[in-house]
Amino acid sequence: MRVHVKFFAILREMTGIKSERREIADQITVEQLWNEYRAAHARLGNIRAAYAVNQKLVKPDHVLRDGDEVGFLPPVSGGAGQVKSKKLKVKRKIRANSRNSRMNKDAFITRKPLDLGSLVQRVEHSGAGAIITFSGVVRDNAHGKMVKHLEYEAYPEMAETSMREIIAEMRERWSDVRVAMAHRVGKLKIGEASLLIVVSAPHRPEAYAASRYAIERVKAILPVWKKEFAIDGDHWVEGPIAGEIPAAQTEQIARGQDRSGF
Repeated sequence: MRVHVKFFAILREMTGIKSERREIADQITVEQLWNEYRAAHARLGNIRAAYAVNQKLVKPDHVLRDGDEVGFLPPVSGGAGQVKSKKLKVKRKIRANSRNSRMNKDAFITRKPLDLGSLVQRVEHSGAGAIITFSGVVRDNAHGKMVKHLEYEAYPEMAETSMREIIAEMRERWSDVRVAMAHRVGKLKIGEASLLIVVSAPHRPEAYAASRYAIERVKAILPVWKKEFAIDGDHWVEGPIAGEIPAAQTEQIARGQDRSGF
């Protein structure tokens, strides 16, 4: 059998492999394939990884099939203290021509600067009594060190699917909300937005609750990785393994009932 294997972020750097076609034995599991790579690349050591097959998270015992796309995912960026959020004043006049043709989607990954106005336009309607905007913004310091810039990397197709799944989860919990979100990848300068989430709802409480849920869920599962370039060097920021924090715990964190954080 033959599969298409992809590595991301720190795993890509450790193996020197971004993407390759690989012959595998019949009935091999995704974890067995991972262990074969670990045996061949000592730098992987005991690093944690999540497994994706055909852009879906799977368990270690998932049996691979001919033609599968296999992604080995390092811990996601998580966002623990590396970006700050702020409420932005949104001009009601929306430009007719967006800087990004993908802005007509409710969830997307892009290399271009994010356009908050276009996302607001996706969720505003006559029944919306509240619109909450969240912007994750690159700041100039982290852990007492000066930061020069950040670089984001994504598994773009899987990330967009994950964002749509988050929106579906939100609509199950708050049926009247409308949501749009976007994540930027590539090199970002200080002050630039890496993540935008916009939520509208008939009333303020559910708008705030849904927005907080979206933020925490993105931090927990989105296959996006962040490399921090500080004055004394660069490193990948490590958060949780994608999928290890269930939606129920995310909801508790969003409500302030879970103090473990991530």
